[in-house]
Amino acid sequence: MKPNDILQLESSDMRQAYLFEEDGHWYAYEHSANRIEKFVKGFVDFKHKVQDVCGRMKVEIDLGILEQCSITLCEDSLLVLDCPRATIKK
Repeated sequence: MKPNDILQLESSDMRQAYLFEEDGHWYAYEHSANRIEKFVKGFVDFKHKVQDVCGRMKVEIDLGILEQCSITLCEDSLLVLDCPRATIKK
């Protein structure tokens, strides 16, 4: 998916978090990365590294997080999550 397409998705719905698969790794951008970070803080190991002007952040997600989020869309290279706003407690 092209950076412009990703940014368009990011601005289309602020309630959902988008994960994009690239070369076997899953990435979140912009508000999705921030939303996931807030949701999983203290729940999984969150590491971020800005890699380009799009604000790409690397996210390592424990598969247990999927039990807490509704999966809105699941494709080969795109996963759309509807995460609750509350932070998971340790």
